[in-house]
This record gives sequence, C-alpha cells and structure tokens, in this order.
Amino acid sequence: MSLRIVCALLGAAAVASLAPPAVAADRLSARFGVAAFGAVDPLRDVKTVAGCGYDYIEPALSKAVALSPEALAAARQDVRSSGIRMETMNWFLPGGDIKLTGPSVDRKQVRAYLEKSLALAESFGAKVIVFGSPGARTVPDGFPPEKAWRQLVDFLRLAGQVVKTRGYGMVIGIEALRKPETNIVNSVAEALRLARDVNDPRVRLSVDFYHMAFENEDPDVVLQAGPLIAHVQISDPAQRRFPKDDTGEPRYRRFFDNLRKVGYRGRISLEAESKDLAGDGGPALQFLKRMAAPPRD
Repeated sequence: MSLRIVCALLGAAAVASLAPPAVAADRLSARFGVAAFGAVDPLRDVKTVAGCGYDYIEPALSKAVALSPEALAAARQDVRSSGIRMETMNWFLPGGDIKLTGPSVDRKQVRAYLEKSLALAESFGAKVIVFGSPGARTVPDGFPPEKAWRQLVDFLRLAGQVVKTRGYGMVIGIEALRKPETNIVNSVAEALRLARDVNDPRVRLSVDFYHMAFENEDPDVVLQAGPLIAHVQISDPAQRRFPKDDTGEPRYRRFFDNLRKVGYRGRISLEAESKDLAGDGGPALQFLKRMAAPPRD
C-alpha cells in the first residue's frame, strides 16, 4: 500500500494567486503545505509530505543556504521526483550570525545574505519568504525601540529592492511572533503597521495562527489585514502540534471564517512539531480541508 493511501486512510479516520478576489467565496480557496519546525524537515521528508497529499513544502531558507552543493543537488532531485513543489520558505535568516537591529547591524553583510538566499529561493520557485527570524530581529537591551523599528523598515525595503531588481517572483511575508521569542512585532496589527511603513508591494504579511492565539489577538485582525495577507501558517495553539480537530478551540472557526470573508486565496502551511509525520500528516490535512469548507448552518 502506498504512503499516500496510508495517509489518506488516517485522515479519513480522524475525520495561487496572492491577490484577494473582490468578494468572499463560500469555500476558502487554498493550497496546503508543511513547513519546517522542530523535528519536521520537509526538505528531507518531501516524499512523506507528498504521500500525505499536500500541495507543497515550506523548508527553512537559512538551512538550505547552509547546505553543501552536493546536499543541495540531492534536495533538488528529491523535490523534483516527489511530485510536489517548494512554494514557500520560512526561517529567512540564521539565528545568531546576522543582526537586523541594534548598534552592530552590518548592511553589507545583510545585503550579501539577501542576494545569496533570495537567489536560492528563486531557483526553487518559492513564492513567499516568511520573515520571522527572531534571533536576527530581536532588539538588544537598552537600544531605542523606535530606531530598531526603522532598521526593520530599512531591511524590508532592501529585501524588496533585491526582489524587484533581480526580477524574482516572490514576496516577503512579515510574521508576528509571540513575546517569548522576540521583543518586536508581536501582533498581526504591528506587522500590518510595519508593512504599511515599508510601503512596498513585495513586502506583505504572513499570519501565523499559533502566535496570534498565544498573544490573545482577536482573529478579527484578519479583516483589517486581509488585502496584505500573502501567507498563513497554523498549528494547535495548546501544544504546537499538528491540529486534528477544533474541539476546545473556537478561534479556529473564526480565523478560517475571516480568511473566507477577506477572500484569501493563497497557501496555508502547517508549522508544527511532529514525531510521526506520516501518521500526523493525513489527519491534519483533512482538518484543514474541513475548516476551509463552507460552515454548516
């Protein structure tokens, strides 16, 4: 029995354009993928992800940049033979090697990394690069927050400039992260303000349900951010694992309903921990499809 059939059976048992349309659809039109997180490495496990029926993978860009030429060639071959594509990438910048805020920002180093990493992402066909990168963006103690904000604006404008001048077919999605991970841009509302300050069509939003739920941000923020949402990530907010049902978490329904209201037509990635990707993947995909379906009266 094939892995795809196994995952489909598990899911049954558990029972892309970036621009929003003018009106909301009855069914949320989305593609579903698996993102790198914890033990989950979709670049390594691309065949497992494909076997579970997903549309794409979302590997870590900074990890792909660090691969040897031989490992990178092997990864490309695995993606080609898997039958699915690499459409998005997370973990934009490495944790401690590059700083975007504070007194030690090296603009030349940042520019060089952008040129290298975005060229690699383009070669894989990535359409959205998720800008979370807490280690790179966290503001050093005592550094003026307003100056750090301006530094992030400058970085994102530089990233947008590289995308534009190189003719790449991608956008950067600003991700709000919970306060235990970083001390700047902790809500979708703040990410929206940052995107508006950058004012570049190549810089938009990546909305992560887990961080939003952790920070108790109202899902109605999606209604404000709708036109700028380029990507969505999701996990079970209780344990940051692959979700399988909405029992006990009413915000799931409101979140998906609001995505439907703003006419979101993009990608939704599972960014969660799993020790059994083949076993968790099918049920989680079925859950996402149920959430994307029109609500029952």
